[in-house]
Amino acid sequence: MKDRKTSDVEVGNSSATTSGAGGALTRRKLMGASVLGAGLLGASASPLGAQPKNPAQTHGVGRVIDAHIHLWKLPRSAPPMSDFSTYPEQLPLPVPYMNRDRLMADYDARVGGPKVDKVVLIEASVGVTPDHLIQSNLWLLQTAATEGKILSVTGNLDVTQGTSSFVQQLDYLMSVSHKKLVGLRVGGLFLPGTPAAFANLQPNVLNNFAIMVQRNLQIDTLGTPGAVLAQIGAAVPGLVIVMDHFAGKPSTFLVEDSWQADMQAAASYPNLNIKVSDVHKQSAFAATGEPAGLVQFQPVSDPEPYAPHLEFLWRTFGEDRLIFGTNWPVADAGGAFVDSIDPQISIMEDFLADKYVSGRDKVMYQNALRVYGPRK
Repeated sequence: MKDRKTSDVEVGNSSATTSGAGGALTRRKLMGASVLGAGLLGASASPLGAQPKNPAQTHGVGRVIDAHIHLWKLPRSAPPMSDFSTYPEQLPLPVPYMNRDRLMADYDARVGGPKVDKVVLIEASVGVTPDHLIQSNLWLLQTAATEGKILSVTGNLDVTQGTSSFVQQLDYLMSVSHKKLVGLRVGGLFLPGTPAAFANLQPNVLNNFAIMVQRNLQIDTLGTPGAVLAQIGAAVPGLVIVMDHFAGKPSTFLVEDSWQADMQAAASYPNLNIKVSDVHKQSAFAATGEPAGLVQFQPVSDPEPYAPHLEFLWRTFGEDRLIFGTNWPVADAGGAFVDSIDPQISIMEDFLADKYVSGRDKVMYQNALRVYGPRK
């Protein structure tokens, strides 16, 4: 898959300090070094030691991209959505912070919202039947066309259906918004009643993924093992894959052996990326004794306990394959009852402060531009 077009996305200048082994400066080493920082970053740039908490305020658009948000307008059985999704109105228990309109104005009203320059809109089509799925995608694309902050859209189609009908649906959506539609979130890839194994993929999946590669589209996924995704990537060369929400890691501060093993298997496919989204939910068990769910809790604000699993991903995938996102508004389940965007930015910025300057920018926005930037 070729890099996405970035020339039509206004971004801030990338930090000029590029790391290499042997004495490369990290972001934290530059903090406070105003004279050195000014020389490294150029006379027109503020030294890192003088930066506000939000680098976007100094360096302009593009410094932070939230690569995973959801939007909806209720009721979903009525215009403008009209896709009859069961989400969030028919969740198994009442969720007041979810069961209301969630639009870009609501995102920007959060403390962290204005700190983000662009967002990637991800489908939320739970329970949408095949006859309404196109409408679900159309609302996403129409919303992206009217909201300048939306970088692009990852939609949803049934990738297990026959290739002929899949191509017809995909090409129709691309005709509506050729640039903004950059991929699909996929699931349910395996034959019913069988384990999630490569041998059990439904018959049309690989063919349909090959069609997506031809059209320069990526896939987001959650719930498919990384080892299987690596096999899929090997079978469909060029397929760009993003594993959402720490690849489904349990919501603890532990670095579980089984999760480590699956991530190491996933990393064998070079076009597989990890979305470090919902990071604050890793504190759920520490805060409540229970896994993260639909009940709000006060997440741990200290960034240090999050470092072990972030460090593991950094070592395993490198700075080029980690992508920041929040999963707003679903992230509000661990959002300190007010905001779930700002804590996630703070946790990631603290972790990345000890990394090479170029690594911060890659994780917080450049990798998102590569994977989710508008199509050429």
